Formats: sequence, structure tokens, C-alpha cells
Amino acid sequence: MPRSRSRAFSWRTVLILGGIFLLSELASRAYLLIRGFPAYRYVQTNSALRQARARGAGEFDTEYPYLPFRPVAGSSAGGLGVDSLGFIGPETGWVPGQGVFRVLCMGGSMVYDGVFPRVTGQSLDSMLASGGLPYRSCEVLMLTAPTWTSAENLAAYCAMGVHAQPHAIVLYVAVNDVYAMFRPDTVIAQPDYSHFRERWIPVPAVPWDIIPGWADSSRAVALTRYGLDRVFQARYQAAPPKRLGLRYDFNPDQVLDTTFASYECNLEAITAIAESRGTMVFLVSELQLPEESGGEEMVAAVNRLNSIARRVAERHSRSGLTHFVDAAGIIPATDRTLADKSHLTAEGNRLLGELIADSIHSALVTGGLR
Repeated sequence: MPRSRSRAFSWRTVLILGGIFLLSELASRAYLLIRGFPAYRYVQTNSALRQARARGAGEFDTEYPYLPFRPVAGSSAGGLGVDSLGFIGPETGWVPGQGVFRVLCMGGSMVYDGVFPRVTGQSLDSMLASGGLPYRSCEVLMLTAPTWTSAENLAAYCAMGVHAQPHAIVLYVAVNDVYAMFRPDTVIAQPDYSHFRERWIPVPAVPWDIIPGWADSSRAVALTRYGLDRVFQARYQAAPPKRLGLRYDFNPDQVLDTTFASYECNLEAITAIAESRGTMVFLVSELQLPEESGGEEMVAAVNRLNSIARRVAERHSRSGLTHFVDAAGIIPATDRTLADKSHLTAEGNRLLGELIADSIHSALVTGGLR
């Protein structure tokens, strides 16, 4: 008899807990539906913070003095491995294979995710396989890390990128330079962005990380995890740092009186070095979702940087090697293409990757490579 009561109590408890969870799930889905918030944004934010806490500082190093951090060889980045040379992607060598067109993608977290570069590689690979050009296939390497500005990209290209002997480089970075041009109250701003590099703050572990990531497929779990992070780790949640430290919240009152001369000089230097080696350059304007961007000032700043990239490309157009890809003017910035203010959805990555592949192929057909 006592055993029977225990089983009844046990089943009753299971049913009550199951009912509570079902109600929570329905309430969470109703909340998202009424507010019009896509669930994947919460899931992505949860995932980034969970990975930041789990990854540890060991996957980034500072081997080069002008790079605040870079992926460590043999670790994982953006869902891909990091080869023995420090490039994101499969194991490769300094010299591209015979008949292989090598593309080096540089930028910030949008490149680090590895999605649009892979689309670029797959699309261009198919185009080259059709014949008509002296290349049979395409290989894409990524040299990047989250929060890198044009300054880090220049340092990385000089230190590592040139030695990989790419046939083309793709640079997709803008918004990080905007963040680098303003400061927190305790930091003195420098024209070379060096103040922006002092931001390594580890993300402490939390008990709810014991819940596996796949559980976020439940809207109730995803919102609960998001809420806990919002309460206890809000400073990291605002811009998931992946163990790289805090990104400063955008504050127009702290923006420096600048013409973004550092950004222009960095792009000029990358372009000049590439052209001196016969390497094609594709400067890509960065997409941004206005309503998520932090205000009109941020939109205007990114637009200015995109205009600078266009201007640099036009100045070098006579070489036939440098090209401007106006992704921001071609691909609509909507919820369908952008997951937040600047990070791309699967559709956005597809469109951007295919656009870049088309641009490279067109340049090759018209004799862009010398």
C-alpha cells in the first residue's frame, strides 16, 4: 500500500511538472508572437554566451605585438577548425595548390562565423569548374577574430596574410571601427585605436550552462536562459564577446571628432600591399539594420565608412586589381538578412557570399588578375 501511494504521488508530480512546463512553453511562444520577436535571436545570444564561458581564453593568443588576439592554431573558431598556420579553415599550406584560386577573407565577427566565406568558396568553386579560366577550384582562408577593426586586419595581413600568397583578399569590416572611435570614461582615446585593445574581460561560468544547448529549441528554456543572463551577465550579453572582453555600448556623446582617417589609411595600406604583390582586393560595404543599430548616429557612421571604402577602391581602380562590392546597396537590410544590427542570417550570408563570388568571377573574366 505505501508503495502504491508513492507511485501515485510520483506520477502526480510528473503530470504537474509537465503541465507547468507546457503552460510555460505556450506562454513563451505567445509572448514572442505578440511582441514580434524572432526566437532565433535569443537562441543565438544564448549560444554565444554559453560558448564564451565554455571556450576559455586558451583559444586565442597574442603572438604578434600589434594583434590583441587571434585564433590559436589547432583550436576551433566559428564552427570551423584553425589550421597549424593560424588560418580558420581546413589544414592548408603557405603556397596554394596548382590550379587553385586562393581567397583570403578578413574582417570581424561576421567573417569569423565562417558562413558567407564558405558560400563564396562554394559558389566560386562551381564557377571555376565550368572552365574558361586558369583555375579549376577555389580555396577560402579566413584571417579574423571578433571585434577586429581595420587596424587589426592590417597587422594580420602584414604578419601572416601576405605569406599565404592569396590571389584575392576580401575585406568586410566597418562597424567595429565605429566602436573603436569612441571610448569608455576610463580610457584615453588614441588615433590608432590602441585604446580599443584594452578590453580583455573573461566571462565567468554560470550554473545554468549545465542545460545543453539543444534545449533552447524550447522557447521556454531559451527565454529563461536569456533572462538569467540578462540579470546576472547583462554586461556580456549586450555584445557576446566570445571571451574577448567587453565591447563598449554605443554612446554618441563619446564619439570622437574624427574623419575616420585611421580607417582610410588602413584600407589604403592593405590595398597598396596587395596590389604590389599582384593580389586582387575586394572592399565590401557592410550591411546594417537601422532599427537595431543604436540610432541614426551609428547608421551615419557606418555609411561614412562604406563611402570611404568606395573612395579607396575608386582611387585604385586603374590597377584593375581593386574593386568595391556595394553589398549594403544591393542586399536589403531587413530581418530576413540580418539577425541583429550587423550579423547576418543564413539568407544574408547566402546573398553576400554569392555576391562576392560573382564579383570575383567577373573580375577574373575581365582580366582582373595579373
